[in-house]
Amino acid sequence: MASEFAQRQVNRVRSHDTVRAEIARAAVRSFLRNGFEQTTVDDIAAAAGVSRRTYFRYFGSKDESLLSQMQEVGVFVAERLARVPETVPPLVALREAFFQVESTLAEFRDRQRALATMLRTNPRVHGALLVVQHEWVDELASILTTRHGGQERMADRFHAHMAVTAWNLAVDRWLDDPASTLRDQAMDVFRELDELVLAPEHGATCEGLGG
Repeated sequence: MASEFAQRQVNRVRSHDTVRAEIARAAVRSFLRNGFEQTTVDDIAAAAGVSRRTYFRYFGSKDESLLSQMQEVGVFVAERLARVPETVPPLVALREAFFQVESTLAEFRDRQRALATMLRTNPRVHGALLVVQHEWVDELASILTTRHGGQERMADRFHAHMAVTAWNLAVDRWLDDPASTLRDQAMDVFRELDELVLAPEHGATCEGLGG
């Protein structure tokens, strides 16, 4: 009986996560089609095939349904970082994790460009994005901390901040240059960061991982 109850709980959580993800995807589609300001919660609920009441079980506002996608990106980066061998220098490991995210996003280039543009040009959403990215930094720094025994060092947070900032700069450059790819921009930015910080200390180059 106990195992059956536990399985029901797992299934309930999975169902909750699935519905939440479906609503979030419907929200992004609605925002890209109609614009963020013009889209209402009712529009998103209709696109997701749920009621307004159901929508508010999963999200407190339309902003949350958009930013949940950015939270997922942070989770993805953290998962990839956790798989990089501990012998790899922190910034190289972070770079590899972000490159893996880019490989996934590249499958939906036009959609990601439109979404990134909206996240950076709408002040309300951009401010919330910065809060979400602060969560990224917390999680990435926490993973780096586990690589050396669990006692957080200032360097862990510095490395996490630098990697997130490098990613943002790469996205900005990509949006400014439609002919480029996000991967090329990310390679260039992390190479510049490598030259500023990493190469003198570790002798690592961008050709090591993700090149």
